[in-house]
Amino acid sequence: MILPVVSSILAGALLWLDRVFIFQSMISRPIIISPVLGLIMGNVAMGFMIGASLELLWLNAPPVGAYLPNDESFCAAAATPTAVLASAHMSDAAAAGFALAASLPFAMVGRTLDTHIRMLNQDLINRVPEGRMEPAVRNAIGKALLRSYLYALAALGISVGLLCTAAVLAGEVLPGAVKTALSYMPLAGVAIGLAGLMAKEVPRPGHAGLFILGMIIILMISWIH
Repeated sequence: MILPVVSSILAGALLWLDRVFIFQSMISRPIIISPVLGLIMGNVAMGFMIGASLELLWLNAPPVGAYLPNDESFCAAAATPTAVLASAHMSDAAAAGFALAASLPFAMVGRTLDTHIRMLNQDLINRVPEGRMEPAVRNAIGKALLRSYLYALAALGISVGLLCTAAVLAGEVLPGAVKTALSYMPLAGVAIGLAGLMAKEVPRPGHAGLFILGMIIILMISWIH
């Protein structure tokens, strides 16, 4: 399982670059990147489950103007291998729910990484000497892409390592009621995304608290039954 996880990290970092740094052909969207990583991990169905949940969850938060949402692409790249690994210790729905719940904070890691790389790459243009603009720009672009990939690879590798370790440990100790509650997470992500789209309202910090409260209620109901 180590080789598929490493391969998913290598591919995930490359596909994540499509979000800002190369191509921008939408292959970094969760509905694309997650099934691709699921295929690498040997569980395409899990990839579609994660991808659909995150795609709809972020459907009403596009990067428009100065608004830079948290990074759903990085979140998907981290969540998919985690879900597949967790599925060895719980049902697919519960594994997807665990991966979604655990990886959501890493969307902020992706956003921070994006901003940091952009700031670093600005220095490459400032170093272009006069009279050698064209070759210097090509060289700067190559360095920028390489640097972006290496940073993404390191950040995603650490994130997936932490999440997969948590998945293995949690799979052994989580009570059945908690796993049952987690199995509702993929559907909850879809419902929240559709509700946000209908409300036409940009997500606010308070919505995260309501989401957590809803998951606590689901957990209590599952525990009672």
